[in-house]
Amino acid sequence: MQHPHDHIVVGFVTLPYSIILGGWVMPDGSIISNPLAAQKEAERLNNANRTIH
Repeated sequence: MQHPHDHIVVGFVTLPYSIILGGWVMPDGSIISNPLAAQKEAERLNNANRTIH
């Protein structure tokens, strides 16, 4: 992240930032407004993708 409202990219996972909703959009449609929590969830999703393949 270069700016506070950049998309969070971890491996194959990208969590886009929504200015309207004020947070990062999870694949299930939920919103995370804390950047550290969003980063942690992106890492968790990326690791989960590795175990599936």
